[in-house]
Amino acid sequence: MKLLFTITFSLTFINMSFSQILDNSLFRIYRAEFVEGAVTHLRIDKNHTYEMSIAEFHCSLCDFGELKNRIESKGNWIQKNDTIELKSSDKRITGLKISKNSLLKPIYPIAHREELKSDSIKALIKENMQQNDVEDFHLIYDTYSNGVARLIVDKYRMRKNEYEMEFKSNGTLKKVDYYWDNKKRKRIR
Repeated sequence: MKLLFTITFSLTFINMSFSQILDNSLFRIYRAEFVEGAVTHLRIDKNHTYEMSIAEFHCSLCDFGELKNRIESKGNWIQKNDTIELKSSDKRITGLKISKNSLLKPIYPIAHREELKSDSIKALIKENMQQNDVEDFHLIYDTYSNGVARLIVDKYRMRKNEYEMEFKSNGTLKKVDYYWDNKKRKRIR
C-alpha cells in the first residue's frame, strides 16, 4: 500500500511539474528573429496543430523558394515534459525545449539541410545555435481560453522601439509598457 501511494504521488508530481503549455490559452504565437536568414513565426493551437511560417526575409542572397520549403510547415505538436515535438505533415520532426512559457529553444537547428553537411559541420552548427539565441522562439501573442488576446509583445526584433500590451479577459486594455533599447520607458519614442 505504501509503495502504491509513493508511485502514485511520484507520477502526479511529474505530471504537475510540467503543465501543458496551452492549459489556459486557445493559441499562442512565438517569433524567432533569425532562422536561416528569416524572421519565423510559430503558432501552436489548443487542438494540437501548429503552423510555422516566414514573416520577413533578411537574407538577400538566399533562394527564397527553397528557404520557404525548408522552414514553413504545418502539422501536429505534442508536449513531453519540458519539450515540444513538432511533426509536420511531410514527416519532418522539430524539437523545442521549453525554457519558460514565453521562451522555446530549438533542440537542434531548424531548416538546415542535414544531407549536405559533414558531421563536424553539423556539430559546429548545433554548438553555435545553442550559444546564440537568434533561433529562440519568444512569445509575442497569447490568448485567453475563449480566444481574446491576453498579451501582445512587439519585442525580440532587431529594433529599438518595443512594447508589451496586456488585456483583460473581456478584451479591454489592462496595461501598456514601452521600451527603448531594452529599457522600460513611460512613452514610446
